Amino acid sequence: MKRCTKCILPENYPGIKFNEEGVCNYCTTYKERKYQGSEALSAKINSILKNKKNINKNYDCVVGLSGGRDSSYLLYFLVKVLNLRVIAYSIDHGFIPEQTKLNIKNMTDILNVKLVIEEIDNLKKCLKHHILSWMHHPSPAMVGVLCTGCRYNMYSRIRNFARKNKILFVFLGGHPFETQYYKFDIMKINPNNTSRKKYLFVMGYLSQIIRNPKWVLNFKCLIEQIKEFYYYYPIRIKKSETLTISPCESYIRWDEKIVISTLKNKLNWKEYPNVKSTSRGDCEVALLKLYLYKKTLGFNDKDDDFSSLIRANQISREEALERLKKEEISEEVVREIFEKIGLNFAALKRALRQITERQA
Repeated sequence: MKRCTKCILPENYPGIKFNEEGVCNYCTTYKERKYQGSEALSAKINSILKNKKNINKNYDCVVGLSGGRDSSYLLYFLVKVLNLRVIAYSIDHGFIPEQTKLNIKNMTDILNVKLVIEEIDNLKKCLKHHILSWMHHPSPAMVGVLCTGCRYNMYSRIRNFARKNKILFVFLGGHPFETQYYKFDIMKINPNNTSRKKYLFVMGYLSQIIRNPKWVLNFKCLIEQIKEFYYYYPIRIKKSETLTISPCESYIRWDEKIVISTLKNKLNWKEYPNVKSTSRGDCEVALLKLYLYKKTLGFNDKDDDFSSLIRANQISREEALERLKKEEISEEVVREIFEKIGLNFAALKRALRQITERQA
């Protein structure tokens, strides 16, 4: 597979083009992001808090804590750098690894942060149906739908929690080096159309349903899919209710080495035991998705994330290629996930052969 000579994006990445030197358009058009800094963020928060009445007197903010490296580092940053009074909010959807649960407990104990955990069963109720639907007519575009029932619950419930408790600020993890636009693009009828217009995504989704109506034959799961789209894409929260901030998008430069060093040395944070990676190990469904994207597309989030880190001069291309092999999701991990759900792993192997035959 041909890859960009500067980053590691492959030739079948949506919208990719190479110049005479073999460098892709995502590298040639890359611009270094400018950050306002932690002092600017602190000043903004304090200024707003001073001028607001009828807000929580015990907590300045709530942070969405998944136990992954981004939200975990964010928790540390809010407490130790910005000196905010933080309450952590976490969701247990049934597929959180035990190590992640332990990480969450250790971190909140070390930082003396109150932890609220809400159990939801939306993902658990639909995951089996969605996997069976995917295996019926496997498609890379529909891999993302497997998360249905998780994302919108996290985003909507944490904001509801903040409003209910009169907490003005909601902090969420994430950083600009994890773009993963390819997941949006492969859903569109023409993946190489790099427009971010949402109707293209909807049209692509509908075309997938026409090809495989099994996705919508379970009414409860269909409702979950509709909710997922509503909350994950068009929802807008009024600024007067809550202020949602992802610090690493505009204020703090996310540095992988600093993040990992902080988590391991100061918060006793440990990786998912069977995955040689510090990312995506906070959710078993996320690991399954990485595996399916790799098997159906030949690349996944790792190719995208490492390419972004190369452009930001955080890792070399050689290191990225080495980590790509080292951090690949094994069949053993996926087999264990299938056993937990009550599905036959051999059926997944047959479905993957089916898509390989269609592509041949």
